[in-house]
Amino acid sequence: MKTRIFVIVCLLCVMGSPLFASAEAELPTMQSGTYEPYMSFFAGVAMPFSRDATFQDGTTPTVVENVDYQMKHSWGGSAGIWFPTRDKLAGFDLGMELTGYVWYPDVACCRDFFNNDPATNQGTTTEIGGIYVGPNFLVRYPMEISESYPNGRWHPYIGGGVGAHQMAMKPGGARGQSIFGAITDQRDTTIGFQAVGGIKAHLFKYVAAFVEAKYLYAHHNGLSSDRTGASAGGNIFFDPNSLVVNPYSSTVDTVLVHAGLSMHFSWEPPDWGKE
Repeated sequence: MKTRIFVIVCLLCVMGSPLFASAEAELPTMQSGTYEPYMSFFAGVAMPFSRDATFQDGTTPTVVENVDYQMKHSWGGSAGIWFPTRDKLAGFDLGMELTGYVWYPDVACCRDFFNNDPATNQGTTTEIGGIYVGPNFLVRYPMEISESYPNGRWHPYIGGGVGAHQMAMKPGGARGQSIFGAITDQRDTTIGFQAVGGIKAHLFKYVAAFVEAKYLYAHHNGLSSDRTGASAGGNIFFDPNSLVVNPYSSTVDTVLVHAGLSMHFSWEPPDWGKE
């Protein structure tokens, strides 16, 4: 856990510094007091925690401790809007967005009793694809506001939300499996909880760069793995019955670090009080 926090802090510092330096060259001139819709795209890494797997089919041992979900790449996008509420909220703006991303917490071959039989040393990689989609409710603090940059030159922000998280399990992905003999998806969807924090700085009038860290938590009851590597000897593409899966439940949580670009737009709200 300490290592993950250290990595996140270093990434925020290293990636955030050039963003602020780049913003010196050209300051946006977006109008003050407008709604601010935006679209963003990002990529980065996911650093999952090691959690226990509890198997539900009577195979033993029932619990495999500290399954090592691997750190791998992640990518996604979001669309949202900021509201000009800083005058009423001690300088803060409120916003909301819909975000979605994918990540890949595979379990490498060969973890005994999870995807390997220690008696025969026959195992398979358990390939996993995670997808999260959900809303975030956000708070930001615009900094260095001026006439030439009324919406803030840069913005630290935090937020959180609740969405849907799906895990697609792919047992039988290694140990003699060809590209045609691999993988039948086993999917499970549940509620996911997310917290997010980051820093955004404008590079041009309507283009900003950002780096952010997310924490995702979900508990799944319908995951699966080939505990003994029994799928390795069959051709799953031509014979789906040769796929062997053992269902299990597990907490799935991870820290994700994303960096990306966003496009912002200036939208004048209607003046309802004007006759």
